[in-house]
Amino acid sequence: MSERSRWIVSIALGAAGVAYVNGRLHPRGDAAEPLPGDELLPDAEIVETHETVLQAPVADVWPWLVQMGYGRGGFYSFDALCQLVGVGISSTDAINPAWQNLTVGDSVDLAENISLVVARLEPERCLILSSEGGSAPVGNEMEFDFTWAFVLTSTGLHSCRLTVRERYVPQTPAARRMLRTIRPVARFMTHGMLHGLRRRTRG
Repeated sequence: MSERSRWIVSIALGAAGVAYVNGRLHPRGDAAEPLPGDELLPDAEIVETHETVLQAPVADVWPWLVQMGYGRGGFYSFDALCQLVGVGISSTDAINPAWQNLTVGDSVDLAENISLVVARLEPERCLILSSEGGSAPVGNEMEFDFTWAFVLTSTGLHSCRLTVRERYVPQTPAARRMLRTIRPVARFMTHGMLHGLRRRTRG
């Protein structure tokens, strides 16, 4: 079985395992609200928007976003599930100064040999990752365009709102079916990330 097939099968099995909660894990964000990064994929076919309020100011949350990535701070979600499908992600519980110098054009790894690129970065405001310019193993290239936006909005002296938006443009019918199949898993992992960030940023 190819690496790509292994990924698809593993994700599909994971989807079956979390599908029972999918009815309760609806996106909790305003899909109609314009966000930074929307302009990168204006014709996205699949859009998911999630948000949460963090009990910390924007300045305290931003470092956690900047250091995300495989081989860096992780994604603050369900590491055990990632490891189940062979992705050795370990999420940190601390801010590491060595991971704070992220700039536009830098790569952010999702897993070994799979990366997105920082398309837009406004300190303490937004971090937009894009598949354009990213990488994947030879013969296992992503058959969809993708952006992943993290947007912070201050809601008070000691709180802020984090909005996470995923936008997809499948390039083939097979990619379209695959994306719709893995949506329960992606939604589940995003909820895990938001929970992980709430825990890490709580004063």
